[in-house]
Amino acid sequence: MRKQKTYSWILFAFMLLLTLVFLYPLFIVIMNSVKPLGDILVDPLSLPKAFHFENYANAWKTVEFPKVLMNTLILTALSVVGIILFSSMTAYWVERHPTRYSRFFSAMLIVSMLIPFASTMIPLVYVIRTIGLANSLQGAVITYWGVGLAFSFFIIRGAVKALPIDLEEAAEIDGCGPIQVFFKVAFPLLQPTMVTVLIMDIFWIWNDFMIPLILLDSGKLSTIQLAVKKLFSMFASKWDIALPALVMTIAPLAVIFIILQKKVINGILSGAVKG
Repeated sequence: MRKQKTYSWILFAFMLLLTLVFLYPLFIVIMNSVKPLGDILVDPLSLPKAFHFENYANAWKTVEFPKVLMNTLILTALSVVGIILFSSMTAYWVERHPTRYSRFFSAMLIVSMLIPFASTMIPLVYVIRTIGLANSLQGAVITYWGVGLAFSFFIIRGAVKALPIDLEEAAEIDGCGPIQVFFKVAFPLLQPTMVTVLIMDIFWIWNDFMIPLILLDSGKLSTIQLAVKKLFSMFASKWDIALPALVMTIAPLAVIFIILQKKVINGILSGAVKG
């Protein structure tokens, strides 16, 4: 009993130390976001001598935060909804129609996760331009659908395997068609896993830099990450504006994750069952 307590305290101390190591860079960012540019460049690890909260007001105006925030919100929302809908429907169809064609399709989706995104960037840009969706939010959304489908399918498929098929058969006896069975029976039961996919994709798309960089050339369509990147150049970097902008970018995601963290863990566990 005493050994178990000792091991528990050692594990707790180790996890606490690991947490502090991961949180330290975030602390540095927040601390420097309220310092003048000179202090940031001279001694970025020192505590602020005075709190310059006007940095946040300057960042709000310089980055045009309302505009880029709206672009990022629209891009993230449409992309995440599409990924969840298509991946859940695909996973459900593959599991409920186990033919050699569905198994081949499933295998191809899983294999596609092994392809580095960098190797597909040039063909991707060519295809998007060919179909007339270059420099548009629609083109970026469709790209996220394609890139994010495989991993979400992999997560949701494990949860579909654990669904009791008796409920679906009962719904069919009551007169529900395949689409009604999916949306009225299967889809609600997949909610914990859906929340996990939702959070993971929100974090990915909200913070993504590469896809907006290669597909969104117009300043009117800039996302938060593109707007922050413009603050850095070869000869000067506006750290006193970029760091507050980064904090304002991180804050919504941190709140969402804190609120939904229990559902995320439950979703990962449910997706692992019979996976």
